[in-house]
Amino acid sequence: MAKKSNPITTKPDGTATWVQKAGDQYDVTGVDRSGKRFSMRYCSWMHASGINLWQGSRWLLRDSKRHLISRVYN
Repeated sequence: MAKKSNPITTKPDGTATWVQKAGDQYDVTGVDRSGKRFSMRYCSWMHASGINLWQGSRWLLRDSKRHLISRVYN
């Protein structure tokens, strides 16, 4: 069985691109101000990208697999 490739491509300037498909979801994970880990799931990239992250990641969920979109280090 052939291994599926990562749907996310990263441009030289650091921006990530992918083709959105029906059923895609987005996880936002990170650390809140008190140091506790959190995870939130969205059906819209606009909502997920609008979350102000501090030490966290944004993930694309497709076919029950997570693909890293971006990571924030503060």
